[in-house]
Amino acid sequence: MRALIAGGCGFVGLNIAEALLRRGDDAILFDANPLHGSAARAFDALPGTYVVYRGDVRDPASVAAAFEHGGVDAVFYGAAMTSGPERERTAPDQVLQVNLLGFVNVLTAAARSGGVRRVINIGSGSAYGPYRMVGDGALVEEETPSAPESLYGITKHASEAVGRRLGILLELDVRSVRLAAVYGPWEIDSGARDTLSPLMQAALVALAGGRAVLPRRDRQDWVYSRDVATALLALMDAVSPSHDLYHIVSETPCGVVDWCAALDRKYPDFSHDMATGGEGANINLHGDSDRRPLSGARLTADIGHTLPDDPNTAFADFLDWMGQHGAFWAK
Repeated sequence: MRALIAGGCGFVGLNIAEALLRRGDDAILFDANPLHGSAARAFDALPGTYVVYRGDVRDPASVAAAFEHGGVDAVFYGAAMTSGPERERTAPDQVLQVNLLGFVNVLTAAARSGGVRRVINIGSGSAYGPYRMVGDGALVEEETPSAPESLYGITKHASEAVGRRLGILLELDVRSVRLAAVYGPWEIDSGARDTLSPLMQAALVALAGGRAVLPRRDRQDWVYSRDVATALLALMDAVSPSHDLYHIVSETPCGVVDWCAALDRKYPDFSHDMATGGEGANINLHGDSDRRPLSGARLTADIGHTLPDDPNTAFADFLDWMGQHGAFWAK
């Protein structure tokens, strides 16, 4: 496989690139940002080959030039502005251009290249809006209503419909996924993400030998970034998937407090507590209540891929990564 990853130097993009390179495939990392040196050193040691192409998904000519490297047969669209309220208020055009119009530019260039067999559009469970927070049971593709509220969720939901329509018109195989909340290696504060994961926040406190103060106990469908990448490659490899929308989610929920317990065992100077007596929390859980989980049943039933279900195995791998690449987070 020779894959172009739009947003290839961002969080999920780096994990996709690592997974491709680990199995000997080729990757074109298309991004407005450079590849971090720690990631470059790690990728250089893997059997696959990669090239970094600096460009902007908002610029059609820039996108078209990335395909001129040749031989691209797979595309992952992971470029995104994960916007909070302030960015929505001050730069809504930026959110729409990157999350939606950039996707159109990539689809158009992929169709013109003539060799792309599948495009995977990486979306989010935020497309469910309030249904992610209220109700009972797991959310199921096309059964649970979509009602996005943020510009991020709105654009990600719209990109699914755009991919569906342009896939027909441009004769492209376009599939979309909705990710649960992702944590793990290569999470990067690139300036495009306004909501860094609380697990990364806790990891940074641990590396500094500090004390993490959580506002509450959570238990949610956190999904490990390397498991996300493996699932995306499985969907790209699938011969004839039956659906154009899939969830990517871990089968077993866990909490930030569970991750903090793992950090406790690894970093003796680190500690964690729940906020009490009016004490302010220094870990932002991005909400006052837990999200409803996404169902991963469709991915399993249709292509036979189930994400790992042991958070402790993911935690151990993440701790190992931190030991090797903790400097990745250095400012």
